[in-house]
Amino acid sequence: METLLPGGANLNSRHPLRLNVGFLLHKNVGDGCNFDFNCDSVRVGDLDVKGLQGSIHLTRTGQGLYAHGRLQAQTSLVCVRCLTSFDQQLTIELDDLFTYPPDRASDPLLSIPEDGVLDLNPLLREYLLLDIPIQPLCRQDCEGLCPVCGSDLKKTECDHPHTEVDPRLAALKALLPKS
Repeated sequence: METLLPGGANLNSRHPLRLNVGFLLHKNVGDGCNFDFNCDSVRVGDLDVKGLQGSIHLTRTGQGLYAHGRLQAQTSLVCVRCLTSFDQQLTIELDDLFTYPPDRASDPLLSIPEDGVLDLNPLLREYLLLDIPIQPLCRQDCEGLCPVCGSDLKKTECDHPHTEVDPRLAALKALLPKS
């Protein structure tokens, strides 16, 4: 099922990241159209994202279509300290030139196919992956797991000491001043 948007843009509800932009390629330079996104959940490459919202404005240029916009979404990540799942807010700032015809494009992700249907999925996947932290944390002050018993330190307190000394370094401990 396709929804007709103001300006004649088609949004396909089954594939919300595939935009029919063929009509814009026949417009005058400077003409444009807004694409608004409000998806409960969508698969972007290998990422499941929830709450994809925002808008992208496409403007006809001499080289193709200039895309400018901002999208926000959430994805589920695993904390590197406590190994619990949490939702991370991600933001995409889009500022790209999609080239037409496709044989003039220097990057295949930034080309408009001959059929005029622009698939944003691969490009948005790259932007989302760039916004995911290298070491995701559920909270900045996450204490993680106990290195001795493995319990989650934000939920329970252990009754054993957490400062075990490596037996190979025990001789060095004797050199430290006693306090």
